[in-house]
Amino acid sequence: MTTGIHTAHSSNPVTADAVAEIAAALPLETAAFNLLFHGPNHANIELEQGLTSLPGNHVYGCSTSGEITPAGYTENTLVSLSFPQEHFSCVARSITDLSSFGLQQARELVLSMQWELRSRAPRSNSANTFAILLIDSLVQVEEFVAAALGGELGNTHLIGASAGDNWQLQRTPVLFRGRLQDAAAVVLLVHSALEFRHYNFHNFVPSDQRGVITSATPSQRVVHQINGRPACIEYARLCGVDIAELDREKLSLFPAIITVGDRAYPRGFLEILDDGSLRCACAIDEGVVFRVADQVDYADQLQTALGRIRRDLGSDALILGFECAARKQLVQLYGLELPVTALFGAHNVWGFSCMGEQSSVLNVNNSFNCIAFRAHR
Repeated sequence: MTTGIHTAHSSNPVTADAVAEIAAALPLETAAFNLLFHGPNHANIELEQGLTSLPGNHVYGCSTSGEITPAGYTENTLVSLSFPQEHFSCVARSITDLSSFGLQQARELVLSMQWELRSRAPRSNSANTFAILLIDSLVQVEEFVAAALGGELGNTHLIGASAGDNWQLQRTPVLFRGRLQDAAAVVLLVHSALEFRHYNFHNFVPSDQRGVITSATPSQRVVHQINGRPACIEYARLCGVDIAELDREKLSLFPAIITVGDRAYPRGFLEILDDGSLRCACAIDEGVVFRVADQVDYADQLQTALGRIRRDLGSDALILGFECAARKQLVQLYGLELPVTALFGAHNVWGFSCMGEQSSVLNVNNSFNCIAFRAHR
């Protein structure tokens, strides 16, 4: 049995040659749509020229902060998945002006996509349909876009990811029909004849170290003060870290945990600003109460989560994963590449390292966000 989803990977540093390798490995003529995740070194005119010449021109994707294959983590490579017409139908839209995207635009976009998808797949419904959102992370509007689209989609699962550029934070475009678009998002509405499930998990639990955001600039995701003290100084104290040692890697080890309902979500910090403020990877606001995260065993938790997917969908399942780039930093810091690579290989994981994950109506980070497909019988 196979899922019928075809995969390809190229580490060729020459963009045109890498695209040619991907194209040769995939049955593009019979694809409903193709996903392509590429390192920032490939965000160039050669990528567009190669992709727009492919049959059907149904290529969607984005720039990454690293790619994921069953062989492990890579950087500045190309990863592609091709979804066959036999099992999938897809409708795609591009949001080219994220700054003015509102609730009315979300309603109109979702309704038009649902109508078009039903015309192609009359049996499509919330149980056999999912949505994918890929979005430029530098615009910093994931919270609103995910909430607006997720609210309109209702019971249809939304799985999304924010594009990256290997932590350069300079350009994070998306791909729509083979064309690079900045300050934009791609939305796919997909009917699947294969059984699928959406999962989101992380390896943190809340500690007893409590903080309150007492000064912030929410529009910039910047925290100025915690507990009435300069943010970086107080956060270092809460984490038990010397302020001189607090850097991006240390921040990836100690995200803040915020509870929504009965679930705990990590909120990671991206960087320390010159004035001692902290820039968060997700929305933050004054008055927010959090607890510093404690880690559980990373490899054990990943094995448990992937094992659950296998029990749910079988040993031949394919996992499309959007994993926070901070998790890869943690893997590298602790020297966990070998066990993590073995788990990715054993569970057929494909995807990329992203700068934020959208799970239904929420934008989160420091998580593994994925959709898994049962093999075709």
